[in-house]
Formats: sequence, C-alpha cells, structure tokens
Amino acid sequence: MMVTEFHQVIVLSADKSQQEVWDLQAGEECRLDLVSPHGARWSAMGGDLFEALENVRLQIEPLGYLLLCNGARVDAHPSGMSRDMSGGRTLYLLEKKGVARKHVFIFDHADPTVVGTVAEQREFYEAWLRIPRRYRLTDRARAAALELWSRWRDR
Repeated sequence: MMVTEFHQVIVLSADKSQQEVWDLQAGEECRLDLVSPHGARWSAMGGDLFEALENVRLQIEPLGYLLLCNGARVDAHPSGMSRDMSGGRTLYLLEKKGVARKHVFIFDHADPTVVGTVAEQREFYEAWLRIPRRYRLTDRARAAALELWSRWRDR
C-alpha cells in the first residue's frame, strides 16, 4: 500500500520569466495531482510515478509550463529495476558516454537549464540507448566500485 506523499515543485512559466511553487500530491495507484497557486488542477496516473509525472507534464506543456524537478530533466530516466523497486521515484542521470551512475529523486529541484519537454526527454533517452557500449572488464569493475561508493556515501 502506497502512502500519500506531498511535495512542492517549482514551475517555470511559458515565457520563462516567472517561477511559481505548485503543490504535487503522489497518491494511491501511482496517481499524481498537480495544483497551481491559482487553483488549477491536473491529475494523471501511470504504471509508476515516472510515467504518471510524464502524463501530468503532457497536460501542462501545451500551456507552456515546465516542471523544475529531476523527473523533467532531459537526461534523467529510471531503470527497469528502479521502476520496480522504487515505483519510479529514483532516476539515473544519463551521461553522454552511455553510462548511468548517479541516482536522483524524481521530485527534487532541477535547474531550468537541464529540464525539457517529455518529447525532448524521450528523444535524449532513445539516443542514449543507441550509444555503443564497449566495456572492458576493468570498466565494469570500476563502475561497480563507483556504484558501491555512491550508495555508501549517500546513505
């Protein structure tokens, strides 16, 4: 059973001149409710919180709004295991070399320079998947050691 979570996210206006704090509620069955300070409300569901956030973003993007959170970063995406284990709350930051090492929380603040639309995020992820990966054994060992180190450091 999922506990209802309450978060505040900063939203960038259509003309990128204003930022407002909006309320975000993550509830049962991966449902998100986004409420503006003016009382406008958008709701969406998904198979996990990442998909639900995408669906909310698809509703507000035509109005010119962008969420300033890690879930809206162009270079952020959950792994399959992250989706299963955290319900899409934990995302990887995808590096241009085809590596994903750093974990971030979906609703934490992100700088306006790194967020984008759902389409831009999907395009980046598809391009990232096409990056050739040639791992030597030492690369895998280094990646595993870095992963263990980051988990230990972040606990």
